[in-house]
Amino acid sequence: MEARLLSPFTCPVVIGRVQELTTLRSLVDRVNSGTAQVALVSGEAGIGKSRLVAETKAYAAAHSFLLLEGQCFQADSASPYAPLLDLFRAYFARWAPTSLPDPVHSFAATLVRLLPDLALLYPDLATLPTPPAVEPEEEKRRLFAAMTHFVTEQAAQHPVLLLVEDIHWCDDLSLNLLLHLARRCRQVPLFLLVTYRSDELQPALRQWLALLDRERLAQECALERLSPMEVAAMLHAMLESKQGIDADLLETLSTRSEGNPFFVEELLTSLMTTGALVYVVGIWKRTAQRTPVPRSVQEVVELRTMYLSADAKRLVTLAAVAGRRFNVALLQEVMCCDEGQLLALLKEVIAAQLVVEEGVDQFAFRHALTQQAIYAELLLRERQGLHRSLAETLEQLCASSPTIREKYLEDLANHYFEAGTWEQALTYAQEAGEKALKLYAQQTAIDHFTRAVEAAHQLSQTPSAHIYLARGQAYERLGDFERARGDYERGLDAARSVHDNEMEWQSMEALGFLWTGHDYERAGMWIRQALVLARELNDYTLCARSLNRLGNWLQNTGHIQEALEAHQEALCLFETRADRQGMADTLGELGMAYFLTGDPARAVKVFFGRVIELFRSLGDRQSLPSILAARVIDSAPEMIETTFSALRTRDECMQDAEEARLLARQTSSPSGQAFIEMATALALASFGEFGPALTHVQEALHIATAIEHQEWITATNGALGRVYLLLLEPDRAVSYLEAGIAGAQRLGSMIWTGYLTPYLALAYILSRAFPRAEETLKTIMPREQQPGNFFERQVARAWGELALAQGEPAIALRIAEHLLVSAPGEARPQPIPHLLALKGEALLALKHLEEAAGALEDAKLGAEQRQAPSTLWRIQRSLGQVYHRLKREEQAQREWSEAREIIFKLAATIDETALREHFLQSALQSYPLEKQPPAYRAVAEKYHDLTEREIEVLRAVAQGLTDAQVAERLVISPRTVHSHLNSIYSKLGITSRSAATRYAIEHNLD
Repeated sequence: MEARLLSPFTCPVVIGRVQELTTLRSLVDRVNSGTAQVALVSGEAGIGKSRLVAETKAYAAAHSFLLLEGQCFQADSASPYAPLLDLFRAYFARWAPTSLPDPVHSFAATLVRLLPDLALLYPDLATLPTPPAVEPEEEKRRLFAAMTHFVTEQAAQHPVLLLVEDIHWCDDLSLNLLLHLARRCRQVPLFLLVTYRSDELQPALRQWLALLDRERLAQECALERLSPMEVAAMLHAMLESKQGIDADLLETLSTRSEGNPFFVEELLTSLMTTGALVYVVGIWKRTAQRTPVPRSVQEVVELRTMYLSADAKRLVTLAAVAGRRFNVALLQEVMCCDEGQLLALLKEVIAAQLVVEEGVDQFAFRHALTQQAIYAELLLRERQGLHRSLAETLEQLCASSPTIREKYLEDLANHYFEAGTWEQALTYAQEAGEKALKLYAQQTAIDHFTRAVEAAHQLSQTPSAHIYLARGQAYERLGDFERARGDYERGLDAARSVHDNEMEWQSMEALGFLWTGHDYERAGMWIRQALVLARELNDYTLCARSLNRLGNWLQNTGHIQEALEAHQEALCLFETRADRQGMADTLGELGMAYFLTGDPARAVKVFFGRVIELFRSLGDRQSLPSILAARVIDSAPEMIETTFSALRTRDECMQDAEEARLLARQTSSPSGQAFIEMATALALASFGEFGPALTHVQEALHIATAIEHQEWITATNGALGRVYLLLLEPDRAVSYLEAGIAGAQRLGSMIWTGYLTPYLALAYILSRAFPRAEETLKTIMPREQQPGNFFERQVARAWGELALAQGEPAIALRIAEHLLVSAPGEARPQPIPHLLALKGEALLALKHLEEAAGALEDAKLGAEQRQAPSTLWRIQRSLGQVYHRLKREEQAQREWSEAREIIFKLAATIDETALREHFLQSALQSYPLEKQPPAYRAVAEKYHDLTEREIEVLRAVAQGLTDAQVAERLVISPRTVHSHLNSIYSKLGITSRSAATRYAIEHNLD
């Protein structure tokens, strides 16, 4: 169902002017306190000056200001005192003919010579004796004195807002009078507020503004254009929609309006009145390819071009055909005029407020809509002829230099296409598309390749496979799966029709890689077909590239050993031919394969570092982000639980992540950005920064969902589940992990199924849903099976955690010891904290206390080496229990105290109050009452004179205990706890339990 807007509208709220509005309201407040203020609101036409003034007027009216308002009009710019006479017409119109108070009557009598209309409103003024004639300067002096007296008298009764809009059209005498008021009324509650267009300054106004600046009389609010985000906010407000606005509509209006609020409203109204804006299935959409130029803009442009000379009109018409920005040297060639004539014409169109100078040879239309309005007035035949003239002239200028040709390649493509000169349009559009692709300007590349396709059709030719593949690549990088697939399939058909075997292979490879983000079965079909074709062609380079693609697919489908063999064969082929790009690609794939075999330390140290250096030396900015992000994930301590770690620091990981994020943005790769955001989140969570981790992983899911990248949707759901598991939120973790596994199964991805399954089991264990944990783990392997790769080792560890939770410590011990001795990689093994913790807790349950202490101390060392706080606090909790049972109470209390400190630091990174308090309560509830340190009085003085007992209560509350639990721990009544809390709230100036917890965390009260 469609719904069309039926009436024009304006934005119901002010967008993007918070600072300016705050400034003007503060000036109103100052005036209300008795001090005069002068404010200037400036900006281009349509920028929102009047809207800002209207908000200020409303605020002043609410504070009982008298409004005196005058308006300047272009037609009255030569009329003396025109805005002030406009002001007084409005002011005196409020009085009945016989009700003028004496002071007002006296002032009106002074004005009657300047404002004869007053005599019509008040006949008795006409009977007054005509004052003797005086010199103009004396008359001016008397008027200024009368005006000053009038304003002062009015301000004595109530503060005054004297508003004059559009003073760029103001006469000199009025400007002088306003300056006189600003100087003479400094101690009067007067707010003088004026607006002007900053792009239409006349000499008199420039001088007036300079005087205000020199005497420090005024503050200025210079309004800038709105950002794309603020334009989007305008659209949501005008369309009354919190979501459901098509991205193309947002992009179109933001680009064409260039952030001018009036143009946003006019463009939207124009779309509405032409039926080009519709509401379909909950989304506002633009139905027309071209957005019409609003009638209001056309009228302004017509007015400004009306008085131009014939040559100036020709210049501005050629410029409009050339584009928003234009090179005057090109126009000079087309117009066949000399330098002097050209400069005169440029000055004429600049004076008409049509164009501005940007450089020696570069000029631009003041606004994009100005150029479009002029262009829209041309007949199609006129446009084509002018485009052809520009293209041919430009081509002649470029003939002498490849550098110049490269600079104007896009202009050549555009002009020949618009001229309908199809052969040249095809050639230049394809070249321009390839240039844009190399610069990672994906949408620009798509636009050029689309024109190349159209030009080929106009020539009755089939577009080449190369054009389709290049455009498909740009679509794929933007995350547009369907359009990319369509182009790759069209490219395959085109290649087969002309028996181009290499392009046929490239099309199959492209389809195979594209489908890996959506369906592994279909991906495998295309990848194997490409390999068969490469072998038939006996092309070793194509074979090597196909082997890498096949190896990647085998990894994702769980055939890790076969994947290793495929990559090693590819590496041999590339090394034989000294193909550094191929070697870099293959080493990256081998690093991932070794990670999956259970040796991430080797992957990071041996392969990823070498690959990154190769990509950098090759200048391969497209491949570098993903390998940097892979190194981040494979170095994160909470991602490597059952084998050795590369032991990279938090800062090293974040440096990789930031470089990858910057490169992904530069190369316009949304899928790359999603992967990098997810990698960043997993690393931050591992290093104990939970709040930032949640922010990054939610951004990853947003991007992946927007581009419908099923693999990254799967992965980011899993990452969210992993973060919530560290936050001790098993229900949320289960929800996301189940969604992730379901997505992995739809994809046919064994990697993500294998990676997420053990974490889902751990979430079930945390919520004590043991049967569900057991069922989950069996989907990968039974408990008795010996693990053979990274994922199976992860599952085996989860089996050990389940056995321990179910009261089978001997089985947990056996699993932990086997995983420890079978860990692949390091010649000198490092402590693996997760496995040693499992071993130590199993020994504790078996009452082998000394052995448990040894295992847990090793686990603690491993967690410290990895900088893994979430693992460390758990280990120290268990170690404290061991020492407590061994009667080593001082060591036990030290371990527990250090663990609590870690927990509070972790909690401090969590932004959401409920999430933070739940984490604190869950993490601290298993700890015994901590013995208090000495010198409690000094501590109490440090914390706002809290008593010793109040500090004990605050500490317990911060640990997540309820009032009843605090009472039980401290052996006091719940009523006493409540009384202590009220006292704490009073002393700290807070009102809630969450605020008390936050205070305790911030002041290290553990």
